[in-house]
Amino acid sequence: MNQKKGLALATIGLLWGGILAWEWLAVEEPVRVPLTNVSGLASSARARRGTVEGLHVQLDLLAAARTQREMTFTQPRNIFAPPRPDDSGATRANQSEVDPGSEQALRQQEVLAGLAQFHYLGFVRMEEGWRKKGELAVLTKNDDLHVVRTGETVEDHVVVKAITQESVTLQDSQSRMEHTVLLSEEAPVQP
Repeated sequence: MNQKKGLALATIGLLWGGILAWEWLAVEEPVRVPLTNVSGLASSARARRGTVEGLHVQLDLLAAARTQREMTFTQPRNIFAPPRPDDSGATRANQSEVDPGSEQALRQQEVLAGLAQFHYLGFVRMEEGWRKKGELAVLTKNDDLHVVRTGETVEDHVVVKAITQESVTLQDSQSRMEHTVLLSEEAPVQP
């Protein structure tokens, strides 16, 4: 039986070999044809190859690239950073949009005029035991004399925010506007 199997295998191998040789000889070599544009716009590459014109420089593109390189870019804002209390964009925008003739602007001018009537006459430094309560400032407004500490309220609407040897910072409690009064060299003129 092994001989029969070997003979059948050899016959099939010869048959396949014959078919393969016949196909090899029967196959024609493919025709080599240059590619051409069959559809769409015709290319003018052949016309360009025949003439020697050199390179064309597009100056407008070069100028646009130069201006892009020379542009200065600002640092992008970090939108994930927590907002700073002193740099509030909304309050800054509102302050710049205030119309000088509006009621709000007039109110601000009135408040600043009222705070500007105060005069800072002196700074009183207390003994070591009294220092915990803070320094005292002597303020005058018209004929009234006020001896105040930081955080005290004067005339029901003016809060003393800070006291230094050179100045006192006052804040209107209703409008939250602050005004710094410098140390007066001379006593205020009485009308």
